[in-house]
Amino acid sequence: MAKTKKEPKKKSRWIFRVISRTAVIVAIIGCTVSVVSIQSNIAEKKTELAQVQKQIDNLTAENEDLARILDSGDIDSYMERLAREEYNYAYPDELRFYDTSRN
Repeated sequence: MAKTKKEPKKKSRWIFRVISRTAVIVAIIGCTVSVVSIQSNIAEKKTELAQVQKQIDNLTAENEDLARILDSGDIDSYMERLAREEYNYAYPDELRFYDTSRN
């Protein structure tokens, strides 16, 4: 009779060990997946930061150019150049010729 009482304890200990080892393995796998996911997210954010930093540098340079133009007092010639080059404006008496033979 003594054997029958010890068997349930051994069986319950064995089940507890299996469950605890399984839980530890699942926790380790979960942490590993989490770390890999976070590392990929960090790499994504670093590339995004580099792009934003490049955009900041470009806009800062453009802002410095515009500030230099404003400080020099040459705003009229800048506006005229901008109107001609960017918006294709022309004076009323100006004739423009376009080469259409390049097609």
